[in-house]
Amino acid sequence: LRFTRNDGLFTTHHSRLTQFAFTLAETLIVIGIIGVVAALTLPNLNHATGDKEKVTRVIKIYSSLTDAIDRAQAVYGDYDTWFTDINFQGESDSSKANERFAKRIIEFMKVSKDCGFGEGCFSSAPLLLFDGSEFEANYLETLRVAHTYMLSLQDGMSLGFSGYKIRVDIDGPNKGKNQQGNDIFDFSIFYIENEWLKDDGLNVNQLYPSYCPNCWTGNLDGDIQYETAWVIKNGNLDYLKCPDELNWETQTSCK
Repeated sequence: LRFTRNDGLFTTHHSRLTQFAFTLAETLIVIGIIGVVAALTLPNLNHATGDKEKVTRVIKIYSSLTDAIDRAQAVYGDYDTWFTDINFQGESDSSKANERFAKRIIEFMKVSKDCGFGEGCFSSAPLLLFDGSEFEANYLETLRVAHTYMLSLQDGMSLGFSGYKIRVDIDGPNKGKNQQGNDIFDFSIFYIENEWLKDDGLNVNQLYPSYCPNCWTGNLDGDIQYETAWVIKNGNLDYLKCPDELNWETQTSCK
């Protein structure tokens, strides 16, 4: 409604407004389309978000362990001198070395639970390889047989120390698939100088992702576990999706 002046008089004019709206059928069709699109995209979105979170946690624990090892060596000397008094002639020697390895490092980390050689920090479920096949029937028992010293961190991750290896469950014993390269990742710190270390340009007293010496340099030779190095170098878990398409030089993610 509007008013205009005409020869001293106010004249009223009515504007006709046309209203548009969807019918009920059209609304239901649109809602259905949105539902289909969401069903198709949300699982992929959730999966991608989950992978990014795992990558972040792997990089975080790598950084934390590297820092703790550097600080421990500043206090106790180089890592290759930590076990010179141990003869490694029996199981007790292995347990002693693994406990010392763990406690010198976790002195510089935030620990919530010290499981020692017992239960509570790792799952007893089967350990799966990244292709989904079963590798070990009872992961906890395998760790215990290897005299692994185990503990949990305040951020929910679990660590196991055995020999020169540090095994990590990035989401603790009660979550995840217990799968190598999905929530189980390995690190190594070498204390014996070997020719294969020199050949690959690796050094003692330094933490490396994965526990095959040539993983970090990108040389995949035979049946080896390279997942931790891959995650830290390339920032993805795409070996779980398209392992046959990947290489370290030109194809570091799925197409």
